[in-house]
Formats: sequence, C-alpha cells, structure tokens
Amino acid sequence: MRRKQLARLNAIATAALEVFTRDGFASAQVVDIARKAGLSVGTLYLYAESKQALFELAVRAAALETDVARDVDPTTLLLRARGMDATGVLLNEAIRKRAHWPVLKAALRAVGPRDVEAEVAGVVSELFDLLSRERPMIWLLDRCAWELPRLRDVYVERARKPYFGDIARYVRKRRRAPPGSRGEHPAAIGRAVVEMVAWMAMHRAREPIVLPFDTAAARYACIAIASGGLLGACDTSRR
Repeated sequence: MRRKQLARLNAIATAALEVFTRDGFASAQVVDIARKAGLSVGTLYLYAESKQALFELAVRAAALETDVARDVDPTTLLLRARGMDATGVLLNEAIRKRAHWPVLKAALRAVGPRDVEAEVAGVVSELFDLLSRERPMIWLLDRCAWELPRLRDVYVERARKPYFGDIARYVRKRRRAPPGSRGEHPAAIGRAVVEMVAWMAMHRAREPIVLPFDTAAARYACIAIASGGLLGACDTSRR
C-alpha cells in the first residue's frame, strides 16, 4: 500500500480500537470511528467495507500486530470482513503467543524449601507486567466479548479460566488454613489479588484524578498487599 493509505489505515485501526473499547460492538458507530480517525464516513468505507471489518482491525491492533493491512484486498485496497470465526482464530493465536505466566507455573511445580515471600513477589510482579502489557486487548475483550459468543468462548477458555484456576491452586498450595476456615476460599483470595493488581496495572491509567505515585510505586503496593493477603495464613516455615 502507498504510504498515505497505510497511515490512514493505521489511524482507522487506532480509532476503531478506541471506539469499540468504549462503546462495545453493538453500540459502536462507524461515524464515530471515522470522526476519531479524522475522516469522512465515505472515505472510511474506501478502506473498510463494514463495521465487522473495522472490529477485526481493532482486534488486530489490540493484539499488537504490526501488519494491520495484511487482509487488505490488493486489487481494491479495501479491508474485507472475514467473520467472527476467523476473528476467534486470530484472538486464539494472539492469546497463545502472549498469555503466559511462567513464574506462577514454576511456583505451582516447586517442591522443597523456598523463599515464599520472594516467590509471591515474583508471581504478583509477573501478573502486573502481563496486565500492563496486554491492557489494550483486555479492555477490548472485557467490553465486547460478552456480546460475541465466539470471542467470549476463546477469551474465557484460553485466558481467564486458566489463570484464575492457576492462582486459586497457588493459594491452596501456599496457605496453611484449610479451605472454608473462617469463610476463606482459595478462588476468592486469588480473584481478589488479581482484581487489585488489575486496577493498579491497567485501570489506574483511566483514573481521571492525577495519582501521586508512579508505576514502580503501584507495583510495590501490589506486592506488599498481595503478600499480606496470600501469606497471612501461609506456611512460611518451608524456606
């Protein structure tokens, strides 16, 4: 594609990602995407044939794919929709490549003496980095996937359930108190930690009030609070 056309397509991708993340799939309007991209609706339709094509472009942009023009018809320079099944395949591949938590996996496999506090710090720091890095995709899916069953299934089965399952198993492995004592539940503790880290790693970027701390302080707070929560009844004698 010519440089000007590629620049416009990148602007459309950025605008589509912003609008779909804000409004969801059903409520997003093509006219709003055009306005965000600085184009008329007529000009926008020279680059993308439909709202579906624009959504697929937004998914690709959120997945941090560099070649946003890879599905453009070279004869017309028009981006054509491939359908939700194809979008699900794209999302599945993006998750396969990017959704990894090796520190938590290693902690689940670990046996014998270890520094549990350092281990928890590593698990929390890994989660912080993952959520911070992938927040464009997470924001888009949190807003749109529940409207789109094909994407919901991929998002839930390949990303959310595996991580929530692993963090609950980690809590169960490390805490001394048995499930149910004092009303505690490993899945609830794990989910609370994830949601706390998610706010600090992702959602504080949307906070309208200027916060008096930086990313390093946010990370430290997550580690300190999560360590207290995870280790409050943890057997720390096996170090």
